[in-house]
Amino acid sequence: MAGSEGWSMGEDGVAVSYAEGWDADARRPFGPLTRAQAAERDGAGDPYVVLHRLPGREIPSEVHLIAWRDHFVGQWVYDELGRRIHDVDLRLLNDDRLFLRQYVERRYASPEQPDRAPDAWRRTVNLLPGEKARSILEERGDLGGSFHTLADVPEEKRRHSRSGFGVLADTSPRLPDRGREATVGIGEAPASAWRPPTPMRLSAAVDDLFQPGNPFPVEPWEKTVTAPPRHIATVRVPTGRLAVSEPRDGAARELAERVPPGAYPLQAAVVVGEGEYCGERFPVTEEPAVRLLIRDEPAVTWELALAEGEDPRLLLDGHGYGFGTDTATGGFADAAAWRALAERFRRFHDEEQDDDACEEIDESHVRVADRESGSDLVSFPTGGDGTWPVWLGRSATGATVSVVVVTTYL
Repeated sequence: MAGSEGWSMGEDGVAVSYAEGWDADARRPFGPLTRAQAAERDGAGDPYVVLHRLPGREIPSEVHLIAWRDHFVGQWVYDELGRRIHDVDLRLLNDDRLFLRQYVERRYASPEQPDRAPDAWRRTVNLLPGEKARSILEERGDLGGSFHTLADVPEEKRRHSRSGFGVLADTSPRLPDRGREATVGIGEAPASAWRPPTPMRLSAAVDDLFQPGNPFPVEPWEKTVTAPPRHIATVRVPTGRLAVSEPRDGAARELAERVPPGAYPLQAAVVVGEGEYCGERFPVTEEPAVRLLIRDEPAVTWELALAEGEDPRLLLDGHGYGFGTDTATGGFADAAAWRALAERFRRFHDEEQDDDACEEIDESHVRVADRESGSDLVSFPTGGDGTWPVWLGRSATGATVSVVVVTTYL
């Protein structure tokens, strides 16, 4: 049990206190909490922090970052000079077990090297259930190269008990009131305050891209506004199993979300404006997104479109799921006919063979038809190689109204 101001002391001499949050740059808590207040936040799933302080040390030896509603527990460990040496990222995937999602270790070359110095030695281990861990070693931190390897991490180190974290893990004996430590008052959370990790979100109002007359900045052009969307082709999805993936891949990334079987227009968002070169002005056109229009209704919410086996609780801060491409190309198709459609697409492009099932719509889009299944694959360009998220737009009733890929970096 804890003292009246949220303090407790274990047998090893560690003082424990609670706060609403932790300023990662200033390395101090803000919004002090009593143990009872921390327990209330714990039960509600609201974020809070648990501070472990050793005698004689100004900065806590450990800070536990608790956010049950976000399925997250963090553990930051500081050395005697107040520099972070270990970051542990745990995810709550069931009621009582935490999965080790990421582990970061830092080493400092001298006492003068500051907290989280850009050139500090760093090792990052990323884990996913059922897969080998991926280790990244950066001997000079952000200032040098990196060495990537696979690592075996035993199951007992991957899974941890929920009961070991949070206010309910504190069973130390009651102590007299020790007063509050130095904190920032409630409501004064700094910009560098820790916040629970948040998956990738759309940074733009995607529906506005498909409505004409909306100002939309596109560098380096001027006076850029949206124009009416351009119809690319109709995509037949007779089974309702939609795939959005690299069209040369033999195995498609099939979305877990089903759409009603049918034929849907694939549209490009169009932005028009002006450019200038050597004193001459000229019109410009950009197409920053494509969408498969399922229902002609506005989308009021947007979410990542997941494939089977993808768990949003495992996403790191700012990360998302999507399809990968090394040809700057994506495609929409019925997943049931994907293999046959993708093979025709590959032959059409890579082997330069005529195929009457392939139609080059323009220099950027190809339509491939499968007569047997009545399915289509329609390709589209992306803004480069890498992983491109797919987004589901939902109506006010929760129905899927569009499937969108933003094909440029907004």
